[in-house]
Amino acid sequence: MALTQGLLAEKITPNTHVFNSLMNANAHSMSYNFSVYKHMQKLGVRPDLASYNILLKTCCNAREFNTAQEIYEEMKKKEHDGILKLDVFTYSTMMKVFAEAKMWKMASNIKDDMRAVGARLNLVTWSSLINAYANSGLVDGAIEILEEMIRDGCQPTAPCFNIILTALVKSCQYDRAFRLFNSWIEFGIKVSLSLEQKGSLPDNFTFCEEHPGTNGGTILVVPFRPTVTTYNILMMACGTNDERAKSVMNEMKRNGLCPDRISWSILMDIYGTSKNRNGAIQALRRMQRVGIKLNVSAYTVAIKACVESKDLKLALHLFEEMKAHQLKPNMVTYRTLLTARSKYGSLKEIQKCLAIYQEMRQAG
Repeated sequence: MALTQGLLAEKITPNTHVFNSLMNANAHSMSYNFSVYKHMQKLGVRPDLASYNILLKTCCNAREFNTAQEIYEEMKKKEHDGILKLDVFTYSTMMKVFAEAKMWKMASNIKDDMRAVGARLNLVTWSSLINAYANSGLVDGAIEILEEMIRDGCQPTAPCFNIILTALVKSCQYDRAFRLFNSWIEFGIKVSLSLEQKGSLPDNFTFCEEHPGTNGGTILVVPFRPTVTTYNILMMACGTNDERAKSVMNEMKRNGLCPDRISWSILMDIYGTSKNRNGAIQALRRMQRVGIKLNVSAYTVAIKACVESKDLKLALHLFEEMKAHQLKPNMVTYRTLLTARSKYGSLKEIQKCLAIYQEMRQAG
């Protein structure tokens, strides 16, 4: 606000662009941006579409879903009055807001709003709509939206499929996640289209097979190309089965993909949960050998695996090794060690526990 006050002192009224720049730079501060917005109104500077879109983004970042809805309704009224013309960014932001709030019906209403004004859903809006259904536990509905997306001529990417797999993992439907993944890999996703829908597909739309459908229509088979993230999701679906997780990682490699830091951390965590300390440490060292730089999270997962296997000596060794590499332990690291305090039996271990506690206090 100091900038606007300086301009006003020079008897220069900031324009909409200046206010938008201020709000966009502070999109993670709801109180600041709404004070700027009120200041605009006080000075008689009319907000434009970008102003409202930034406010929507701010609400989304702050998870203020009701406020976002109020702003959206105000924008629709202004569009009805001919003052604004909503764009895809507006609709995409609102779709994301409702997806995060698990309000799938409201997200679906946004799709209807777009079609009512002739706006075409893009990859972002379709993905957000899939996410709205998946977040609400409506996996079958999310798959139907994925098929509708294809009929509308929008090419799905791996993240669209990943959203559905993630929803299954979060709801502990591990076997179904694997079945769906294997089905997509082997058969792709089959979608029935009318001749009109087929004819409106963009030239760059990719499909691997086409078969005759009913009523003169056609059935397209759209390929599924998994990414490292896809396989990471599947690894999380392995529960405590470390052999299955390792098999998923090997399949990832066979398909020409390189496991990332997240892949290895998931594997270590599964080893720890299954009390396979040696497997966790081997995975940690393997990360180093393949050139992945270890970070605090990787060490913390390995420390957790040692704690769960009741190997406190090795856990403390890794803790010291981490600090020797100039890595600062975070709160999770400290808590992982301190939650095992009841298992510290020797005087030396108790003293070490107290030292860690003091270190945590000093680190704030």
